[in-house]
Amino acid sequence: MLQNRCAILLAILVSALFASTSLAQTTLRYQFKEKETLNYVMEQKMKMVMNIMGMDVETKMDMTLDMAWNILKVESNGDARVQIKVTQAKISMTGPMGLVEVDSKDDKVLDDPVGKIFSQLAKAIGTMEITGTMQVTGDMKDMKVSEETMKALKSIPGADKMGDAMNPESFKTMVSSFTLPKEAVTKGKTWSNKVESKTPIGKTIADNTYTFEGTTEKDGVTLEKISVKPVIKIEADPNAQIKVEITKAEGNGTVLFDNKAGRLVESGGTQRTEMTIAVGGMTFNQVVDQTITMRMKKK
Repeated sequence: MLQNRCAILLAILVSALFASTSLAQTTLRYQFKEKETLNYVMEQKMKMVMNIMGMDVETKMDMTLDMAWNILKVESNGDARVQIKVTQAKISMTGPMGLVEVDSKDDKVLDDPVGKIFSQLAKAIGTMEITGTMQVTGDMKDMKVSEETMKALKSIPGADKMGDAMNPESFKTMVSSFTLPKEAVTKGKTWSNKVESKTPIGKTIADNTYTFEGTTEKDGVTLEKISVKPVIKIEADPNAQIKVEITKAEGNGTVLFDNKAGRLVESGGTQRTEMTIAVGGMTFNQVVDQTITMRMKKK
């Protein structure tokens, strides 16, 4: 009888330990240090295949941005005034017009019209400066793009037709599209956030669902792993000259977050979007495959 009671008590104890371990809660938060600088590199690779009159036309574009997050001031609640500076931008495009490669740090002036536009774009993005308040959850508010940046962007040919795409809010996704939950989470817990941006074709809405996958090891450091499932849709502008309808969109991603240090270490994701485009009395289909990664530079 005593052995049975001990066995039962041991089973209860093991079950309790297992339950407490499996249901361990984690509060995910950014931790900012005043005067600290966090350096990141963002890479975006995009392949666009457009079907025009039964013929596939393929264009590839890659963009690499080096960014510095300068922590200017930390509030008592942990939120921080942050200055994000792009220190270099590289853009390359391969398509029917051939190969175009530009670097914001290159003083070389390209002669062809496409090259000139991309050179201006790279230089405008390559000196971009954004300030705002980043909350401990990663949400950005009070964003402001420097006047020099806005002036450089507006000087690019065709910028006057971009409308609200030049609004500072449109750059929020470049700074931080990843947000942490306000409540503590357990493995398997989900949360979501919605990112909206206005473009010449209408409002683009990205509804991201995050799932806490527990911890993982990378380079000897324990990191929190979070999976991402985005849902993309477009609310078309009835007055837009270009009509776009998304027929299919699917994607996934992963975020690695150092909760002990309170910072994003790496994020990456893929997205495939199939759409129908109507412009100038013509209608054609386009498929866009893109991969975006962002990682912290090692000191």
